[in-house]
Amino acid sequence: MKVTAFVDVLSHWCYASYPTLEALRATIAQDVQLEIVFAPAFGNANVPVSREAEVWFYERGARAYGRQLTSAWCEGRQSSTWHANAAVAAAVATGADPLRLAAQVSRAGMTDGRLIGREDEAARCVAELTGTAPQAVLDAMRSAPVVECLEAGNARLAALGCAERPSWHIVNDAGDHAALQGVWQAEAILPLARALLEDERAYRRAGPMPQSL
Repeated sequence: MKVTAFVDVLSHWCYASYPTLEALRATIAQDVQLEIVFAPAFGNANVPVSREAEVWFYERGARAYGRQLTSAWCEGRQSSTWHANAAVAAAVATGADPLRLAAQVSRAGMTDGRLIGREDEAARCVAELTGTAPQAVLDAMRSAPVVECLEAGNARLAALGCAERPSWHIVNDAGDHAALQGVWQAEAILPLARALLEDERAYRRAGPMPQSL
């Protein structure tokens, strides 16, 4: 079975969903392929709202996930989520753990308030976390493979009919699948993943179809 999570590392809802991703890894990782796809919410464009609007979004979100985060990374319409996602994707392409690094970068922006909505600061942040030269990270962020990776992530998300981050696509070997948009709670995602996994296991126990029916 495969679980694909579409995330933007500068989405506070995605930050809230990381415990769900960790729980998936911890409980059913031996039976499930977990794929993290980076899909910047606004593509390669700047955030389309003011800093004041971002503050309100975070205050509203805190009422749901019960944690006060900061939108200080976002300087309004001059910030972009693309850069942080590109920096993480570049590091993942060279072997970094996607969930661990995504969580570290999210924390840098939404807990520490680091200005990683800027390209140069996103590169420095990931360089520090991975022990890489900042210019090397910056060059990789701008490379065709990384740009294509992020664009493909957004295209795959759109093909599912989803527009929110996080979104999830759960597919078992029997062909059953579910797409969830904007859901972040483990209480919603884990039981569904387990249900599809149990069906997959049941089909395996049944063995192959008879040659003649």
